[in-house]
Amino acid sequence: MLGICVQAAGGGRRALPEGFPPWRTVYGWFRRWVEKGLFETLMRALARRQRRRCGRRPTPTLAIIDTQSVKCIAVRGPRGYDGAKKIVGRKRVMMVDAEGHVLALAVVPADVQDCDTLPTLDEGKPLWLSLRLAVLDGVFRAKRCEEWCNVHGMRCEVVKKDPDQKGFVVLKRRWVVERTFGWFSHWGGLLRERAGRLDVATGRLACVACLMAANALNNPA
Repeated sequence: MLGICVQAAGGGRRALPEGFPPWRTVYGWFRRWVEKGLFETLMRALARRQRRRCGRRPTPTLAIIDTQSVKCIAVRGPRGYDGAKKIVGRKRVMMVDAEGHVLALAVVPADVQDCDTLPTLDEGKPLWLSLRLAVLDGVFRAKRCEEWCNVHGMRCEVVKKDPDQKGFVVLKRRWVVERTFGWFSHWGGLLRERAGRLDVATGRLACVACLMAANALNNPA
């Protein structure tokens, strides 16, 4: 298990420390657990525990959704060009609660428009039936985004920037998901996408989300 955590956090599979199983064995078990959805299940369970620790109900009613584009290292696999960020790589789609705990996530090529990334959360959203409000960025203004929220029983609130805004301004609720993306950046192996497969890339994020949640529960300070 420790070897899998090292691999998911960005450590080179072929450079595992002495005493660990062969890298092919570690990667094989990681792939099996990704296919079974183990990390996503554990991530949701830990999110409920974190909410209880914060004095909230275990089932959230508010979801904040955003994306992050990151570069890819030289590996095979789907990727694309994000014209807005001028990045060749992939786009991470994340849904968090009001405290920033990860509820669902996905990875897609960076050339997928933000408003077209919401369907990638179709598997994760139904597992949180209590959600009633989705807070989105201004790029999610397309009609299909509102329709996606309606299909999943949520109201849609788009937080836009003030047209006269100059410099950095904290936007309502939006800073929460940005902070979560910032938490992921502390894991050096996640600064770039290293996995060739999109499901493995998503599994790496879910595994690190579990590690962060477990660390927060064990070290509340």
